[in-house]
Amino acid sequence: MPVHRIAASGRNSRKCMKEMNRKALQGPNNITRALIDASVDRGLREIEEDPKRSIRKLTDMGRMFSKGRFMDEVLSIVQDLLRNDDSPYYETIEKILRNTDRKNLKDFGISFGYSGLTYGGKVIRENDHSLSYQVPWALCLRINPTLKGSLSVSEVSSCVRQGKAMGIYCYFIRLSGSVSCLGRLMEVVRQNPECAFIALFPDERLNTAQIAGIKECSNSLVMFCSKGTNSQSNIEAVKRDKILYGVYAEYGNEDAAAWYNDQKAEELARMNTGINLLVSDDTCSRRNGARVAKYCRSLRTHPEYPMILFDLVGDSLQISHIISEDECYLELLENGDIKTAAETISDFRHTTALDQLFSVGLPKKPVNS
Repeated sequence: MPVHRIAASGRNSRKCMKEMNRKALQGPNNITRALIDASVDRGLREIEEDPKRSIRKLTDMGRMFSKGRFMDEVLSIVQDLLRNDDSPYYETIEKILRNTDRKNLKDFGISFGYSGLTYGGKVIRENDHSLSYQVPWALCLRINPTLKGSLSVSEVSSCVRQGKAMGIYCYFIRLSGSVSCLGRLMEVVRQNPECAFIALFPDERLNTAQIAGIKECSNSLVMFCSKGTNSQSNIEAVKRDKILYGVYAEYGNEDAAAWYNDQKAEELARMNTGINLLVSDDTCSRRNGARVAKYCRSLRTHPEYPMILFDLVGDSLQISHIISEDECYLELLENGDIKTAAETISDFRHTTALDQLFSVGLPKKPVNS
């Protein structure tokens, strides 16, 4: 998109951005969040006494508080699955509860479910008619401290600040190359407790101070590479501190079929993690990505293993569609390129002005008159 068109788009949306910023000062309702926190805390304590009955009760309560379109649909499916006493999900949930601090579970779950999908989804829908671009429910940001000119932690902080004004309260942070910026990044996470952060780590062993820093960020979920040589030691370290964690696996055109033909999920399940994420690489075709995402959805509704499996792009698109009827996904790459579900815009020098990024990467299609 030419520079003058980007500037014009920015001017056209300035009035709407001011209104969104005004509303953003209010943020998610603190009283509602406190009520949810107390109820979830009580539910988690009861699980220790009667796991199966309490898990069902906690899910029922989730439907009462989560009025967003996506959360209501998900919890309805979970309720149906948990009617089967032999469901692998009981083992999955018990495993997550056993290995995770209660505060971490509460804070991340409420930030993701209430702030991100319920409150944030409502803000996105309310602003949708006045914008010339789509707003994703979550934003994916990549950082590589070893790459000159990479997206910086301060730019991530700026994206989060702007994103909250638009209704974005969920952030996927993909670290590569090194974790040398982890301390500063965790400070951004701590400064935004109403947001949920999912951090994907490179294959680098974390030290004691880094683990302690992550522990303080109870609104986060950390994920380690399934094939990383340091992943198992990192998993054992965060388990000792009862930090919410999961595993991610990257796939491309060469091995996508092995995933959607159910040849690799068992291998992932053997890592004994409750939450797992599949991430398509930058060369993977949209067709193969869609097939893997379809497989993940099928495995969630017909579980064979004690784990929950998601596809980053495919499930993000589905959530976006349920929230606002738009299917959109945007990832800001280390070098400032824009990656969407349809394309990578590589001739665009990066900016952290989200209205410009969305105007370039997620413009609305003109409505036929």
